[in-house]
This record gives sequence, structure tokens and C-alpha cells, in this order.
Amino acid sequence: ATKKYTGEYFFEELHGMADATGIPFKKIERIHMIGELTKASCSMYGAWGNATRSTGKTFQLRAFDWDIDGPFQNFPQITVYHPMNSTWGHAFANIGWTGWIGCVTGMSSKKVAISEIGVTFPDSSFGNESRIGVPFTYLLRDIIQFDDTLEDALNRITTAHRTCDNIMGVGDGKSSSFRGIQYSASVANVFNDTDNRPVADWHPRIEDIVYYGMDWLCPPYSKVLARQLQTYHGDITPENTIANITAIAQTGDLHTAIYDLSDNVLYVANARRDGASGPRMAYDRSFVRIDMKPVFVETQ
Repeated sequence: ATKKYTGEYFFEELHGMADATGIPFKKIERIHMIGELTKASCSMYGAWGNATRSTGKTFQLRAFDWDIDGPFQNFPQITVYHPMNSTWGHAFANIGWTGWIGCVTGMSSKKVAISEIGVTFPDSSFGNESRIGVPFTYLLRDIIQFDDTLEDALNRITTAHRTCDNIMGVGDGKSSSFRGIQYSASVANVFNDTDNRPVADWHPRIEDIVYYGMDWLCPPYSKVLARQLQTYHGDITPENTIANITAIAQTGDLHTAIYDLSDNVLYVANARRDGASGPRMAYDRSFVRIDMKPVFVETQ
């Protein structure tokens, strides 16, 4: 169902992992299909222009809400790839877990970053889902591994053999832009701040911001996220996103990433490990700031 649409380099990496660990290849391959079988309730925003006029930067939120009772919170990992030549793309960071080669959160040396929300509550505009096509976690990795611009990423999404219902977000610090994508086997609708959907009083359009709270149809979270974005409109920053947007909306329990796409800086927090102290949810915990520019240019 997916092999035909999957780059061979994914299988090579999975085989290498199987050889190194002794875990059967098929088991590792099936684990990497988990995104196609589950729905994570997550949130995102992209903010630029007048929404961030205090700094003039482009910021993007990826709040990942999923299982904090399983193993994931115990094995957070940022894997940075440095391809040997342009055939294999450019440097990028996969923000995930040990042994995970798909991508749900990440950014690249080209100042391109991704966000994603699994859709549990769609409307009829999504059309049909499918299990035949490219796994969306592989498509998202291809974006940050190979695509130089937002336009490249949108072309990849709209021409792909897509599978399940999602909302994707792609930002580009070079062009100070972000787009949200309504994603399914049937449609790939691209939205900016002036035509963002769904249209509802709990999901108002906000100048120079595209955002989604927890799902396509999720009034409680979307309403709070919209209110906080409106409150800080003109002065949205990673710092007040951490203190007054994600913490108030209570989104990003497993991990929360904020990308400064203008300067290629990452702010990230993970849920509390088993046996650790402090707040449980990632959005309530201390964030780590990482300047990704020197990380991406490392040669060894």
C-alpha cells in the first residue's frame, strides 16, 4: 500500500537499524506506520508581518499532543542529518524519538519547518481517506530534507499520493511566509491568513497568522488559541508563546517546538520522563533554546 510511494532511502535506513539492533525489519517498518493508524490532537501557528512587527521575524509553532503514558516521553531525541551531497538533500533536524526516522516535527538548514495535526473531526470538505500512498511522516521528512522553499513543499504536497486526514503547516523564513494545508487523499487545499478555514466564530481569521487548535473542528481549543494570538498580535515571540499561548491553551503535552525561522533557532520542550520531577506536560516545562545554524554546518 505504501512501498510504491516511499523513497528507497527510508528502507535502507530501516534495514540499517534492524541490522544494528537485531529487531526484525518488518517490526520496525510497521512501527513507522503508526502515524497512519492513529490521530494525534495537536496545534500550530505560523506568524509573520504585522503579527510579529515587534521583531520583524517569522515564527512557527508545532505543539504535539499525543500519548504521554507510553514510552515516547522517555526517549526524546533530535536527530540531525548531514547528507554527503545534494542528491540526498541538505542538513535537517528531525525532532522526535530514538529510533524514529519519519518526521512529525522538524526544520532544515533552508529555514523551512513543518507542523502537523491529525484530524479526528473533519467536515465533508476533506473527502476520502486512503491507506494507499506515501505515509505522511515520510512526506514531511522529505519536505525538510529536500525542499528549498515553501513553494517546493506545497508542490510536493499537492502532487503526492496522499493518505489520511491531516492539517499540515509549512513555514519558510527566507520568504517570511507560512501556509496551512487541508490534507487528505481527496484534497490538498492551501490556506493563508485571508482565506483560512474552517470559517467560524471560534476560528476567526487573524492578520498574518494561520493557526489551528487541536483539530479541524475543535471549538474549545481553537477559541482559546485564537484569543491568545489576538492578545499578543504585533508582539508574538517564542518567549510569550511559551508563557502565554501554549501554556494557556494547554497544547503540546508530549513535545512543543517553536521555530524562529528568520534566525533558524529552535525552542523545544518534552514531557516529563518517568521518574523525573517537575511539571508533566511539555508546554509547562522549561524549554531549551538551540541555535541550529552552527548545528547544520557541522561536518563531523
